[in-house]
Amino acid sequence: MAPHEESEVKDLLIRVDERVKSIQEDIAEINGARRCHTHAEKFKTLERFVWGMAAVVGGIATRVLYEAFK
Repeated sequence: MAPHEESEVKDLLIRVDERVKSIQEDIAEINGARRCHTHAEKFKTLERFVWGMAAVVGGIATRVLYEAFK
């Protein structure tokens, strides 16, 4: 590769790297702005509901097995 081609490639890679960093910063800013406490609370409530239902189903399954082997 000729020396002037190498410098062109290096310049291009530097510009691409700067552009990627800029895009990453923009994405991080958007993600930070989209976070909302009410959404986090809704997810937490939904997660508790799902784990509660899993516990209830597990309890019922245990009770059915217990009664079946009794």
